[in-house]
Amino acid sequence: MSVRRPGPAAPAAWLALVIATCAGAVSSSAGATAVFDNPSRCAFRHHRLSASVDPQTARLAAADEILLIHAPRVSASASTPFLLNHSLAITGITAVAGGQPVPVRWVEREGWEPRDFWRRPQYAELDECDHARQIDLFLEDARPDRAWPESLRVEIRYQGVVYDSLQPPAENYQRGFETTTGLIDPRGAYLSRGTFWYPEHFDQPFTFELTAAVPDGWETISQGARITAPSHAAITWVCEQPMEEIYLIAGPYVIREEIHDGVAIQTFTYGHDDEELCRRYLDATRDYLELYSGLIGPYPFAKFALVENFWQTGYGMPSFTLLGDKVVRLPWIISTSYGHEILHNWWGNGVFVDWESGNWCEGLTVYGADYLYKERESAEAARDYRRTTLQGYLDYTRSGRDFPLTEFRERHDASSAAIGYGKSMMLYHMLRRRLGDDGFWKALADFYREYRFRSADWDDLLGVMARGTDLDLRGAFHEQWIARDGAPSLRLAATDLTPRPDGTYELRYEIEQTEPVYALAVPVRLTYADGPAETWTVHLDGRTFAETRRLAARPRALAIDPDFDLFRRLHRAEVPAALSQLAGADSVSFVIAAAQNEDLAAAGREVAAEAARVDPATVVADTDIVLPDLRAGSAWWLGEPGWLASLTEQLPAGVRIERQRFVIEGREFDRAGHTLALALPHPNVRDEAIGLLIAFDGESLRGVWRKLPHYGKYSYLVFAGTQNVAKGVWDVERSPMVMIWDEEE
Repeated sequence: MSVRRPGPAAPAAWLALVIATCAGAVSSSAGATAVFDNPSRCAFRHHRLSASVDPQTARLAAADEILLIHAPRVSASASTPFLLNHSLAITGITAVAGGQPVPVRWVEREGWEPRDFWRRPQYAELDECDHARQIDLFLEDARPDRAWPESLRVEIRYQGVVYDSLQPPAENYQRGFETTTGLIDPRGAYLSRGTFWYPEHFDQPFTFELTAAVPDGWETISQGARITAPSHAAITWVCEQPMEEIYLIAGPYVIREEIHDGVAIQTFTYGHDDEELCRRYLDATRDYLELYSGLIGPYPFAKFALVENFWQTGYGMPSFTLLGDKVVRLPWIISTSYGHEILHNWWGNGVFVDWESGNWCEGLTVYGADYLYKERESAEAARDYRRTTLQGYLDYTRSGRDFPLTEFRERHDASSAAIGYGKSMMLYHMLRRRLGDDGFWKALADFYREYRFRSADWDDLLGVMARGTDLDLRGAFHEQWIARDGAPSLRLAATDLTPRPDGTYELRYEIEQTEPVYALAVPVRLTYADGPAETWTVHLDGRTFAETRRLAARPRALAIDPDFDLFRRLHRAEVPAALSQLAGADSVSFVIAAAQNEDLAAAGREVAAEAARVDPATVVADTDIVLPDLRAGSAWWLGEPGWLASLTEQLPAGVRIERQRFVIEGREFDRAGHTLALALPHPNVRDEAIGLLIAFDGESLRGVWRKLPHYGKYSYLVFAGTQNVAKGVWDVERSPMVMIWDEEE
């Protein structure tokens, strides 16, 4: 799940151009400081919006009173540009300065000119604005000796239909959602900055007030505090904290609210009978607020609300989260993803991201939420999480799909998630190991205190973390981990264990890394048949590191980075075959089993054709090919191959595929009503995998296939219909990062 940022469906890099080094500033009457780093040398500092939403006609009618600030002596002949949704027609614009009317006129364009908003537009990032048009505002009296008032209030009135149908994600990956630039529907309304439903000038963060009229039985949600009029005829959202955008979410909600330490904890759900569900969310909200307030600092907003959505989303907005109606009822969401969304109120919504230098907040939020919860569960659960994260990077960033963290803006597919979430999360883990628990959390608390409601980049964060240490985080650390793509690759190059006459042992070992060379703090562990393990850290800043150690007893094993504490490119043998290996393959062959009914065969051909439209793929029948013929890329078998016996040696011990049942790790599943999906090492192609998907009927095959991207870390899955009933990973028997000595005779 992710923090919502500017853009219609996902974060957009162009915000970086807004919050840049200021060319000049002035204090507005609202007490804020306006930044004029734009060609028009003006800023929209405060919005006072009133809006009316009609779900039956998808119409929006709105008026936005804007506090408009100009730098001194901006010529009256200069225009003040803004963008508005193409479908919204302006019905009038008036302006007032110093209590007196200011005559203005406006000119509407078909498209828009980015150079009117930024000195150096990043055109590649601006396609998300294609559904907006530019309006240029002028003073009616534009004599050469006249200037724009330095402060005036402009009211812009407009109306129209807002309905952009939901679109599926470009790639079906684990956390992909349907998207829309904005819509007003009988089921609910969703308006964000990317809708361009209010005049957009791409300023630095601003404050706002929003009052919205909705049908009887509907409620609204936005950032800020909820203010109820004495007559209860209108709800106003007052946001005194600076925001990057304004949301208007509405629907037939039932509101529940409690106050905890001065913060309103709320739920907005569709059902009147959701008391138990909402009770669990209210309790969890309280617990998460206490956790993060203690670790980082005070919660920055007046409320936090769980808001149900009529399509499946997992968005974290400032002071609320928007979760799909199915997502919100998943039994594991409260203990996992929900805390992630709450933490985004500190990272991303409390401290803003300077997008131009890369997105630091997603990995930090993963580390402080998803990973931290595993760590609190057990050391083994945390280790598995780190290993799975590294395996995701290995599987999804092949063949040129890697890039440095300075280029990460948003997650849009599995490879970008593996970098922006996974790699970044591992960097925070390495920093915590270097700084220690107290130093790490203190640094984050300092960072939050200093940059609250300000924009920060990687260097700002690393600069705070480096204080009081001798670590060169803004230099060497930034260069090798953030500005560079890729990951170090290590191996245990040599070991020599020699017994000595006095009963001790001499161990010599060598660690080697491939180019490019990284400076690494590498954990090393020795274990013994009896007695505690020994763990130490070696500093590897060249191609090799070697040392000799005197041991009091014969060791059982030597392991390099045994707990996956380093961000590195794993050896394939360190991790089991998993479905992510197939999902990340550069090309996939689909083999359709001929010995099955036409319903299953047709479903297999349909699934293969759908996959081939997204990634390179070939589709063949198993009567036209045999296993040795597959020598490029990974492969999926859809249905039971006629030559299944040739795969027997690839199946792990304890796995059997029989005529009437599947047997996996001691559990038996009838073939009737169950679907099996599993990944195996490819017998012909190193680093590739083969997948087997055997379904009961065509509907189950299609349904399970759509769910597989959500289970990438697993080696096998069993479904009853489309309900997962078993899952797991194969054991890893030997790792090239471990040396195991046989027991003495």
